[in-house]
Parts: sequence; C-alpha cells; structure tokens
Amino acid sequence: MRLARLLLGAICVVALSRLLEAQSASLIESVDLKGTVGGMLDDLSRGRATGVRTKVIGLDTTDSAFIFPSAGAVQGAGGTYFRSDVMIVNHRTTTQRVSVGWIAQGVNNSSRALQYFDLTANTPYILSDFVSNTLHQSGLGAVLVSGVTSGGNADSNATLDGFSRIYTNQPGAQGTVSLSFPSITVLDSFGNSFAYALGMRHDPGFRTNVGIVNLDGSAHTWNVSVNGLNGSTTFPVTVEGVSMRQVPVPTGNYGDLLVSLVPTVNGFWWSAYAASVDNITGDGWVSHASQP
Repeated sequence: MRLARLLLGAICVVALSRLLEAQSASLIESVDLKGTVGGMLDDLSRGRATGVRTKVIGLDTTDSAFIFPSAGAVQGAGGTYFRSDVMIVNHRTTTQRVSVGWIAQGVNNSSRALQYFDLTANTPYILSDFVSNTLHQSGLGAVLVSGVTSGGNADSNATLDGFSRIYTNQPGAQGTVSLSFPSITVLDSFGNSFAYALGMRHDPGFRTNVGIVNLDGSAHTWNVSVNGLNGSTTFPVTVEGVSMRQVPVPTGNYGDLLVSLVPTVNGFWWSAYAASVDNITGDGWVSHASQP
C-alpha cells in the first residue's frame, strides 16, 4: 500500500512538472511555409489522411486533423473584446509537424497560405490570444489544424487533440465570461442531411447565434430552423467557400429552443454550432450541431 501511494505521488509530480513546462512552451514555426487551406482540405477530404476519425456526440478522442469552429481576436459590443486561448497536444512519441490554417469569416480562404509548426512529442502547448499572437490575424474565423509529413502532405499517423476558449473581460469588472470550443473532426457533417444543436435559448433575457463552417471550395446556403417553446422561424444563411459565418437568430421570443440546419445541395463537408449568451451577465454556452 505504501509503495502504491509513493508511485501515485511520483506520477502526480511528473504530471504537474510537465504541465508547468507546457505553460511556457511555444510553437516552433517552420521556415518553409507552403500549401494552402484549400489544398489541405482537398487532401483530407480525398481520403489521403485515412486516420481522421469522426467524433460522435459525447465521445472525445484524438484526430490526425481537426477544426476549432470559432476563434478570434475581435471587438464586441459594450466595451468587450473577445480573444481565444488555445491548447494543442501532440500525443505521439515523436515530434509532429502540423499545418495551421486561418479560415476568416466572410471570405473565401482557399488560397490562404498555411503556417507550419513542429510540436514536441507528448507535449501540450498552451497558447494565449492564439489568433493574434500565433496566427497574427484578427477578426472572427475558424482554425484548421492538421498533422502533416515532412513533405507537407496530410499525415494519417498524427495523434492530435485541442481545446479553445473564446473570452472577454466583463465591462467594468475584473472577471471574464467565455465560450468553449473543443476540437471537432474535419469530417464532421456531410451532405444535405440536417444537423441540429440542442439546448439553446433566445428571448428578452438571452440571445443565440448560429455559426457555420463551409469546408468546400464553393459557396453554399443552409436553411436554418429555430424551433422553440414560444415560437419558431426559418431563415437562409449563405457561407462563402472555405469560410465560416456566424449570424444572430432573428429577433423574437422563442424561449428554450433547438436549431436545425440543412444545406441546399449535397456532397461536401461542413460543421456548425449554436451559442447562447445571457444578456445581463454575459454567461454563455455552445452546442455542436450533430447529424443523427
């Protein structure tokens, strides 16, 4: 029993030591910046990265590629400024090269250059204000992260995981309010089958936004339906190719609700979410839109 306690204590010390080391770790950026966001998405979607594993609701696992569906460095209303803190982990026992692509809201990012980084084996990287400090970007967007080989092709042997938190200081207060965006597989929703986000609320006390990430090279339109206890509505949302868009739910008192999304055409990958926020405190939550 004593030996077991000593071993447990040693494991905890090692884990804490590694975490403390990770807090000061930074990504090692490769000098060779080649490839584009559109090219990497094409590589992944054509099955070269056969190790990309679909996440199922309630199941969290590693992937060879993933997206953060929303991240940013963006001015908000009422004196707020939202930024994203990110953690990315390389679970392999060897150094892993990754490509990172910024998918800015409202524009086609197919030709946007990827950035390449080398991640040390079994190391978590904690990256504050990721969009500004690491990607050197601003505004709202999505982030594509993919393990790659030394030649820049998708690496199906990569074992990556990530988490993102977008937050702002409360105006006139020292505390923060935030929304969490865990990593989502690139192969998330496919085709024109509907996906739905549960647990939202939109009324005088709460507001809801809907976000869609279009991973295809062409622009597409979704029919978005809001079905609440107090009312319902339907509206279209068009998203540029290789882009994302976040829009507010139309003004109304819908109460507790679910959001469903259906693209008007078939044959491409996409991802979506809904986020609700308390109008008084700024407290909020996110629901990933999953297909049945």
